[in-house]
Amino acid sequence: MKEDQAGLIARRDVLKVAFGLWGVLCAAPVLGMILQYITPVAAKAGLRQTTLVGQSGDFAQGTVRIVRVNKDPVLLIHTPGGQFRALSARCTHLGCVVQYQETPVPHFGCNCHGSQFDMNGINISGPAPRPLPPYQVILNGSSVYLTRV
Repeated sequence: MKEDQAGLIARRDVLKVAFGLWGVLCAAPVLGMILQYITPVAAKAGLRQTTLVGQSGDFAQGTVRIVRVNKDPVLLIHTPGGQFRALSARCTHLGCVVQYQETPVPHFGCNCHGSQFDMNGINISGPAPRPLPPYQVILNGSSVYLTRV
């Protein structure tokens, strides 16, 4: 910075520094949002709380239904053989909710960025970095409970 004869900083230099700092402060939140958007969703490490999602008779064999465990969507799969399995319905790419798709082969598809998962939650195509996290299914009489693994 230039100093005049009295040892003071020139007015123009002060304005340059002030506008530079203002630009950095305005750009920081935008850059933060861009970085958050392009990084994969972190796996949740939360409480292992058991939640009642319904009665076994509420879920027909051979169907897939999205149920809520706390606020998280979960795919509850009732296999044709009568077994229950559960997977998180949140895509591991950016957290969109995946949907069950029967054709051409039964799978789960993410409409946001095209990730696809097989019926076991393994990612088979798209940008998803990890499989869908499983949930533990607990049958107590006819009640169906889910717990995060």
